[in-house]
Amino acid sequence: MSTDLKPSWWRRVRNSWQRRRQKPGTIDLLTDGFLVARGRRKTDVRWDDVIQIDGGVQDTLSLDVLFAVFHTSAAAITIDELDDGFRTFEGAVFERWPTIRDRWVELQCGPLHRPKFETLWQR
Repeated sequence: MSTDLKPSWWRRVRNSWQRRRQKPGTIDLLTDGFLVARGRRKTDVRWDDVIQIDGGVQDTLSLDVLFAVFHTSAAAITIDELDDGFRTFEGAVFERWPTIRDRWVELQCGPLHRPKFETLWQR
């Protein structure tokens, strides 16, 4: 599944407003997965529990933000590049699923203010 939307000034304003209210999270690598903390809420995910990985780009007024959604049978965890520990986490994801690297990089290299969303890997 892939979605590519046309540029929209109003969508960028809405995304910027929503992002302003959201605080960045923290990603910590574990021996068998990762832990995502947003405020007091913490979600522990094992690599083996991941059944699908989606990736995308969200447009705001000032920048485009890369994000990934990790699906398990119990939840969908969204992580974006503004979260603390993202680059280290990204390296761990590429070690575990090397086939998604090229499509992940393509998401970042797309035209500005053109949000995208696609499934990168599925069990």
